[in-house]
Amino acid sequence: MTGLVSDEMMKEAVVSAGFSMEGAKAGPAALASPSCQALDSRSVLTGAAFIKRLHPEMRAGIDFERSVQMATQAGEVGAGPKVLWSNADMGAVAMDPLDAGWITARQHDLQNSEVIAAAMSAIKALHGTAGLPGRFDAFARIDALMEAHRAEGVELPHDILWLRRVIGMAQGLLGGSPLVPCRNDGASSNLMVGPEGQVRLVDYDTAGMNDPMYDVGCLLAEMTDHERDMRAGFVAYAGVFDEVLFARARLWSHADDMLQALWARLMARRSERKAVEWIKYGEWRLLRLRLSLGHPQFEEKIRITGEAA
Repeated sequence: MTGLVSDEMMKEAVVSAGFSMEGAKAGPAALASPSCQALDSRSVLTGAAFIKRLHPEMRAGIDFERSVQMATQAGEVGAGPKVLWSNADMGAVAMDPLDAGWITARQHDLQNSEVIAAAMSAIKALHGTAGLPGRFDAFARIDALMEAHRAEGVELPHDILWLRRVIGMAQGLLGGSPLVPCRNDGASSNLMVGPEGQVRLVDYDTAGMNDPMYDVGCLLAEMTDHERDMRAGFVAYAGVFDEVLFARARLWSHADDMLQALWARLMARRSERKAVEWIKYGEWRLLRLRLSLGHPQFEEKIRITGEAA
């Protein structure tokens, strides 16, 4: 069996959801670099619904039922499109389509203060929804990915032990905050921007209970590399600038860089889609991680949060 969704499999999902392939348009093509887009699934837009089905090669790392629960809750509070149908066996879900006035966010969209304010508002609404089963533990995932590299004979970065030791200084973050439902994903491609700066969140494949600053930090890192310019985005979520919470958000973004870099490197080996630039994306995240961990502000943030492991 192929690891990718075939035409027949896509049609099966569309018909099972109660829609037709007649006139359906293909969803976005897979793109790893510069921002992960459509890597987990194949999709179509029927006009009445947006329907996506997870690629078999991606299902092992995704709790589908939890992701649908998070998507459903997002739709109920207006943070994302409403879920119309789902099927766990297929790994398929249908959602309200966003009309032609909506576009996938790109980094330059995140320079728009109205867009960032709307995105943070949506994230905050999501954080106020019902709890999910399962904790998202970035450090445990990093360790699991490192072990998977070793087990599958995939070369790890030459400085992996240094990276893991230094990022481990922030591991005390795991116990320093109440947990809320989080997306645990900051990719700009998982934000849809509509008329007048409206924003809807899409893609909840890594949903789980977590420190809300994880979501905030991931989005801030997607906005810009300059912390001074991140402050307005943080205030859009928190209402005021809080040095400790901002430091937590930034530390989480560094952990996410390591997690995403290792995931991309492993997918370069596992995936059938060899044309996807997994390694390019992973190397960019590693570069940003190395720069962050080597900067004096990293240890300063550890001191500010008081969460050293």
